[in-house]
Order: sequence, then C-alpha cells, then structure tokens
Amino acid sequence: MRPLLLGIVLLICLGFFSMANIAFGEPELPLSEVLGILIGYESSEPMYSLIVSHRLNRTLLALFAGGALSTAGLILQVYFRNPLAGPGVLGVTSGASLGVAVVVLGGLSLGTVQGDVMIVLAGIIGAMGIIALLLLASKYIRNNISLLVLGLMFSYFTSAFVNTLFLGASEMSTRKYVMWGLGSFEGVPMSQLVIIIPIVLALTFMLLAFSKSLNGMVLGESYARSMGVSTRGLKWAVILVAGILAGLITAYCGPIGFVGVAVPQLIRLGVKSTQHVHLIPLAFIGGAFLCVLADFIVRYSGNQLPVNAVTALAGAPIVIYIIFRLNKRSV
Repeated sequence: MRPLLLGIVLLICLGFFSMANIAFGEPELPLSEVLGILIGYESSEPMYSLIVSHRLNRTLLALFAGGALSTAGLILQVYFRNPLAGPGVLGVTSGASLGVAVVVLGGLSLGTVQGDVMIVLAGIIGAMGIIALLLLASKYIRNNISLLVLGLMFSYFTSAFVNTLFLGASEMSTRKYVMWGLGSFEGVPMSQLVIIIPIVLALTFMLLAFSKSLNGMVLGESYARSMGVSTRGLKWAVILVAGILAGLITAYCGPIGFVGVAVPQLIRLGVKSTQHVHLIPLAFIGGAFLCVLADFIVRYSGNQLPVNAVTALAGAPIVIYIIFRLNKRSV
C-alpha cells in the first residue's frame, strides 16, 4: 500500500511541475493558449516554437534524464551494496565526461549529426569503462568505503586527463565543453528526444525483468547464487544498463550530480521495502520529479543558475543525512 501511495503522490507532483514548466515563463501566455498548442490547435510559428521546441522538449528531457540517472544509481547501490554509490560518486559520470571531452576538445565534434553521435557514443563508452573497472576491482576490494575512494580516484584521474586536453583545444571547443559541464536540459531537439526516450524506457523495463535478481543481491552475492541468480549475467546487465543510462544522459545534459545517490535513498526510506519491482519505477518517477523541479527553478531564475547547482543544493543535504544515519547504525 505504501509504494502505491508514494507513487501517486510523486506522479501528481511530477505532473504539476511538468505542466508548470511548460506553461509559465517569459513571455507569459494564457494557459488556454498553451494547452491549445500542446493538443494541436493552430498557433503562430513563434509561439509553437516557444512552447514545443523549447519548453516541452526541455521538460521531457529533464523528466527522462532524472529517471535514468536515479535508476542507474539504484542498481549501482544494489550491486555494490553501498547506499552512497551512484554515477557521480563512483566516477561513472566522470568517465562519461572524459569520453565527451576527447570528442569535443579533440575537435572531432563538428556540429554535425556524426559529431553528435560520436559525443553520445564516447560518453556511453566512458561510463561503461569505469563501471567495468569498478566491477573488476570489487573482486579484490570488499570494503565499501575503499571502493568509493577508488571511484573518487577514477574521477580525479579523468579530471586530470581532461585538463591536459584543454592545452591543445581551440577556444571554441573549450567554451563548448565548459558550458556543457555546467549541466542543462536545453537545446535537444525532438528528433533526438525520440531516440533518447525509447532507449531509457527500454532499459528501465529491462531492469524490471531483473528485479528478483536484484532482490537477491541485497543480501549478498553468495545468497543471490543460492537463489539461482546468474550473478555473471547480472554483472553484465549492470554494466550495460547503468553505463548506457549514465553515459547517454551525461552526453546530452552534462554531468548532473546527486540525483543518482539521493533519490534512491529517499525512495527506500519512503517505502521501507527491498522489492525492486516497486523500487525501480518509484526511483524513476522520483528522479524525474527532482530534475523537472530543478529545471523549473533554473527557468524561474532566468536561466542564471546551472542545473548542477540546483541538484547539489537539493541532493547534498540528503547525502549528508545518509552518512550520519549509516554512522549511527554502525555505532
């Protein structure tokens, strides 16, 4: 009953702020005109471009980006059995950023379709590479804190590598990468959203098929094997799903922090359940709500605030609370 109630509350909040993000802003338009444009009534080209190509597109991207990052964080926390694991903390986002930096700062992104494809593929490969290294290291490092420190070391290494790439980059490439690094849900056309959205949905439903395996992993790899879980297959599913979700969203939106750590923990606290058939969709909706809310705040500030700043202000206190809670439990 509790998962259902939480799901309903989150969906209502998500729907409200999604509509608010589309309807409100400069220039102000009557709500009736906004609804008319969305359901296909005739409208002038500037107004259609403002509502659909700008507000609707960035709201949809925020929604699915938040859902993807939160879902990726959830499965990383389960597999590594660490509540502080997430795409940002474990260095997965940094791996994706390195892939993007190689393409952008290396001058391989020319503003063409091929350049955009290269950026996305590089982001996914970078994210999957870091996850694969962490999974390999987890065979030898059993301590959760040590694994987190290793993830941070990967982040420092990739950051250092990116800084060396700046030396040979052009001024235009440098500016493009710096602006990308601030994080934004703006500027992605519908032609690319129709690719992003099905990929995110397909991978999320794929995770639901692994929900029983993830339930077993909560109690450890040995217990999961005793339940008949193919831990090898689950490992590759984690690499594939978390890597593609984190890499894809990072390539398009920049490194969005704290969503993948904070939201799954809040969902667990809210439902007090280890059933991933409930946790996965709730984490998706919760992440979507947080990112849509963050984008609403960004737009309300006149696009002066980067998305990263808003998600950090919301997510950092939650992560601090988790650390204190874990420390209290271990005392």
